[in-house]
Amino acid sequence: MADSIPLRYAQSLLRLAPMSEQELRQELMELKLPLVLLQSHSAADARIPVEDYGRLFIHIVRKLQQSLPSRSADIESTLLFSAYRMMFQAMLHASTLQQAMQRASVYFQRLQAHGETFHLEDEGDLVRCRFDFSNDGDADLQSPENFSMEQLNWLPGLTGHILSMAMWHRVCGWFIGTFIELERVQLKQPGKQGKDYSQVFGVPAHFGADYDAFYFRRRYLQFPIVQSEASLNTMLATYPAELFRIDPDSHGVGNKVKHLIGSDFQRPLPSLQDVADRLHMTTPTLHRRLREEGTSFQQLKDQCRKNAAISYLSSGEYTTQQLSELMGFSDSSTFHRAFKKWTGLTPQDYKQKHC
Repeated sequence: MADSIPLRYAQSLLRLAPMSEQELRQELMELKLPLVLLQSHSAADARIPVEDYGRLFIHIVRKLQQSLPSRSADIESTLLFSAYRMMFQAMLHASTLQQAMQRASVYFQRLQAHGETFHLEDEGDLVRCRFDFSNDGDADLQSPENFSMEQLNWLPGLTGHILSMAMWHRVCGWFIGTFIELERVQLKQPGKQGKDYSQVFGVPAHFGADYDAFYFRRRYLQFPIVQSEASLNTMLATYPAELFRIDPDSHGVGNKVKHLIGSDFQRPLPSLQDVADRLHMTTPTLHRRLREEGTSFQQLKDQCRKNAAISYLSSGEYTTQQLSELMGFSDSSTFHRAFKKWTGLTPQDYKQKHC
């Protein structure tokens, strides 16, 4: 997974904040974030840690909506019982992105009292994800009932709509382990002068349109869900940092393959052909690209399984038999041999030495 993203993404996000440059400077200093974020131009290869981007995002949301929990205990309690967790759980157990998004749309329609939801609509070779926002204009940005992890509400106002759509775009990509390249983004409200929205979605946003929507290629709807219960817990605990580890600018085919393999090994693993198709290359080309990076498809599958197994083992919550089932092995002895091959140690020895 990518541990950093281009600095320009964070700069674009920062420009959405309803604060003067002086106020922004003070906020960045308090958050211990680099003041280079305020520069109008930065080096093309400048990057920022995803954790810093996540802190910046949550801080801006809190500026818009003052109802997010402020104590870690509150956050953990809210995440445990929230409507978002319920919805994400339903999405997690879908087979494809299309099924996951359809389930999420139903959750919004059933649990959202003000008619806010989204719809998937055919648009030729594209799919339109159309959002129904309440008619709030730019008012009530500080209204506490407008955003809570316990309710399915979009953020209000133009800035809130942009952030809501951008995060939903990232959530969908996270579930399938690949960045979803958008074809276009449009919003009904007029844009604000001096605000830069180009890096929020990866494509320019068009304003004064008939719909609040983003468009992407239909093929993404058939991508399988690759996340697991453990990765969902991590995503919620660190929200939204994990969503930005899947980065369109991530270098290396190997990283993209690992994202597509995912972390849920109780599902059938994608074949080499499946992965090649999703990366728009032939299997010989995929073989060659991985060989150039000093790895192979089998090595990447083993690495993903090893990392997941170590993560489960470190939690101390599972027996060897349970671990073998989570890793998709037919029996515990097969898992035992595989783990020793990966690490040079048995699961028990590894746990005693490293956990």
